[in-house]
Order: sequence, then C-alpha cells, then structure tokens
Amino acid sequence: MLLTMKNYWIFGCLALTAFFIACANKEENGLRNIEDYYYPLSDLQDGKVYEYEPLGEEGDPPVYWYYRSVLEGGSGYLVGMSYDPAFNPDQFVREERVWNGMLLKDFIIYETDAEGKSQQIRAGIEAANVFPFEVKPLGGVLLSSLHWRPLGDSSSITLVRNRQFDSDTTVVFQGKNVDAVKFNTRELVDQEEEGHLELEFGGTEVYAKKIGLVYFRKNVSGQRRIEYRLKSVYSMAEFEQKFKEKLELGELEK
Repeated sequence: MLLTMKNYWIFGCLALTAFFIACANKEENGLRNIEDYYYPLSDLQDGKVYEYEPLGEEGDPPVYWYYRSVLEGGSGYLVGMSYDPAFNPDQFVREERVWNGMLLKDFIIYETDAEGKSQQIRAGIEAANVFPFEVKPLGGVLLSSLHWRPLGDSSSITLVRNRQFDSDTTVVFQGKNVDAVKFNTRELVDQEEEGHLELEFGGTEVYAKKIGLVYFRKNVSGQRRIEYRLKSVYSMAEFEQKFKEKLELGELEK
C-alpha cells in the first residue's frame, strides 16, 4: 500500500509517541543508561593497552589488558587479551554488544603444560552477562557463570559472578576528575574433585565515563585482598616504545 504524505505524518507521530512513552516508562522505572561508562568501543578500533597497578598485597604484579573493538556481520564486539608480568597471554575474552548490554561470547585461559608450552583452555559459558547498559540503584543482579577443566587435572572449576549497580561516584585519572559508576560484586569459585572446595568473596568495581574499568577490589579471605586501579592507557606503539615489548596477539588476530 502506498503511503500518502498524510499517512507519513501520522506514522511519524505514532513513532514519536511510542518513543516518548518508552522513555517515560524507563524514567518511571528509575532506569538510566550507563553505556558511556563501559570501554568505549568507538575509540578502540586500533586497540589500546590498559595498565593496572596493584594497591593490595605487596608483590602483586601489574596487570595488562589489550582491548580492541571489531565489527562482524553488523554486530559490534570487544575483544581483549590479558598478559602476565612476562607479557605472555593469560586470558582472552570476546564480548558482543547487544541493545541492553555486553554479553560474553568466548573465554579462553592460557596454561603451561608439562613441556612448558602454552595451551588454550576454552571455558563453557552458562550465563553470559557482563555489563548492563540500563540500571537503577541497587536494582537487579547481573549473573555471569562459566566453567573449565585445568590442564592435566581431573577437577573442574566453576566461576559465578554477580554484579549489582550501586551508585554514581567520581575518580581521579591522570590528574582529572572523571564521572564514574560503582558496582558491588560477589564471586563464587567452586573447584570440584570428589567433592567441592568453594571460595566466595565480595568486591567492588568502578567504571569511568569514556574509559571503562578503572578500579576493582576483591576481598578474598581474611585480610587478603586483590586491589587494582588503572594507571595508564597506551596505543600499541606507545606501549612498545615504553616497555620495549611486542605483545603476542594470538586470538586477537583472528
């Protein structure tokens, strides 16, 4: 059926009405959009290295993550690789951007076998939620869950993580005040081998606007805590010039 100009006008009014009703419903439900506080996919096409410095136990090593955004089949993805102190690959993640958040699509752990060679272990993903775009204070809990079997081990490990939006906050990054959002976390690590060895701990995550994760803390047991903050963000060229290292990209090149 051909649309007349009058029909176009009516259709446009209906679309606008639906849009404003949807916005009003979100406001009534107390929802707000915080997508700008996650890693900025639009700024990561060429990849960047995030350097996290330890604040917890003495002797904890720095952590390096290389992030890059890619577009495949009309969908946006964030791929990332973490590295150990010797700049060897440690973990690989691939997340898909959907309309209401980020979903975990791949999770790979790197372990060294008996011959000293690095091997990949792909985790099974049972609950893929990573980061929500719409939240309200102390609203629903976001669940992620995955499991894997370590090399040469008959045990299996399950990791369950809950994230819950807490509040707005402000952080100082490279001498500037930046708007941020705070999440409460709860993690359960279950190692199963003829029984269950469970470790449960709470924590905190802070995401800064147009930057991503800038701080995290995990209260593992007793006085032991894992605590890091973002120290700097580099282009790959800046990173290689400073550290005189060339990062192995592995899965990132696929």
